[in-house]
Amino acid sequence: MGQRKKKANRRRQEEEEANWSALCPDLLRCVFKRLSFTALNRAKSVCSTWHSASRGCVPNQNQIPWLILFPHEDESNKNSSSCVLFVPDDQDRVYTSKDLGVDFSQSRCLTTCGSWLLLLNRRRDLYIVNPLTGERIDLPNNQHLPSYLRCDQVCFQIDNKTKDYLVVMLQSCSVFTKKGYKKWHDFPHLDCYGDFAYNQKDQKLYVHYPNDTVNIWDLSGDNPHKDRSVSLDPFYINHYDFPSFLNDNDDELYWDKLRGSATRTAVTVSGHVLMVSSIVQDCKTWYFRIYKTNLYGNWVKVKSLGNEALIYDMGITVVANGIPGIKRNSIYFSGVDHGRDDPHHIFVYDLTTQKMEPLPQCVFSSIRFSDARWFFPC
Repeated sequence: MGQRKKKANRRRQEEEEANWSALCPDLLRCVFKRLSFTALNRAKSVCSTWHSASRGCVPNQNQIPWLILFPHEDESNKNSSSCVLFVPDDQDRVYTSKDLGVDFSQSRCLTTCGSWLLLLNRRRDLYIVNPLTGERIDLPNNQHLPSYLRCDQVCFQIDNKTKDYLVVMLQSCSVFTKKGYKKWHDFPHLDCYGDFAYNQKDQKLYVHYPNDTVNIWDLSGDNPHKDRSVSLDPFYINHYDFPSFLNDNDDELYWDKLRGSATRTAVTVSGHVLMVSSIVQDCKTWYFRIYKTNLYGNWVKVKSLGNEALIYDMGITVVANGIPGIKRNSIYFSGVDHGRDDPHHIFVYDLTTQKMEPLPQCVFSSIRFSDARWFFPC
């Protein structure tokens, strides 16, 4: 009796699979084009017919940040030309990119924009790579590039459709290049910097200097110039806005356990500039505070990002209301200079609870990684 039931179930399953396979390929492609990245990948695995129909289908417009992990420099690592991708709306698995022809273990990701990565290899070659399509754009040679370029020294923007790009190197002699340029051009009077964010809508660069002043640069033309039409107050990190380590506000203990602090400039969906202050304790616990300007150009603390989320690595906020896979009023963070290969410094920070939320263990057990970055494929 048991064997007969098993055969009946197997026959029913085969009939269902046959029905799925019999669906019109044009109908399947029409459906596949409406799916997200993870849903499309699941659909591909249903049967060989669905896998064939999915070829050439581009997933629906992505609305959530992904995490990309780069392989560690290791002679035994045979996958140095591929990266591991974590898509938050698919919590139980990670994806491996195809062979992109780039030795990621010998290159360093300086920053990201949309689906694109700005990479620097050991020969000091700068290039832009799309890890989803394999497209590559080589940048002009820069003889004055320092032997070590910090990630916070680079501003990078690219249009995913036209491939128009802008790269600004903020160093002792700041330079920039755009699509169509065959060399790097000097960026006048910008030889001292702290942090910055680029507003693509009005092509303005907000620069936060080490002396706490904040200036705005107009990059809309061929010759960048300072925008003097808007005046912003200096910004400095206010440690008294952060929780103390004891209930009785023991300042001495606060400074004793403080292991680092930083300020990140960011731009919201609507184009407003933010300052994001952070501290890290010796127990690898992070706290964040966010500030924006009022009508008079003064910096005031805000308690919430509302229906947006901050991608810290990119210095931007994105819409996060009612979208599976992204949490509103949160910060997506990947370590900065406190160990990008340390899972303790890669997390989602909930501004409502002021708590760090770790990522699934499968993300970090999938690869021995040297670096990780949140990015926003589009």
